[in-house]
Amino acid sequence: MSNLGIENLSGALQGISQTASSTTGAGGIGGGIASEARVTTEMRANGMTVPDLQGPDKSGHFSEMLSSTMEKVNNDQVQADRSIKELVAGRSKNIHETMLTIERADASLKLMMQVRNKVLDAYKEIMRMQV
Repeated sequence: MSNLGIENLSGALQGISQTASSTTGAGGIGGGIASEARVTTEMRANGMTVPDLQGPDKSGHFSEMLSSTMEKVNNDQVQADRSIKELVAGRSKNIHETMLTIERADASLKLMMQVRNKVLDAYKEIMRMQV
């Protein structure tokens, strides 16, 4: 499991969420309305936006959010690569904007890698649990 890359992460998470929902019932891992409300209020208190989860079926939401975030990180990387190529080719003279694009892509990739590491740690912890 240590060779799990960003591309394979969403597939692994879908397997985890399916396993968790089948073993713990409708509540999910640590589920419950109280913990969900607590997380929501904590997110709002820290100035974060809380996604609106509609309908009784919330399964797959985390994996969808994760895959869309990975797409955004990939787009940042592609945009940074494109801006470097334009700067090297001489089509762009704005080095400041190029550096900002590179740093944005670097920061988003580092954040995504930290999220990946936390998810893998959580997965390993779940696998160590005795049923």
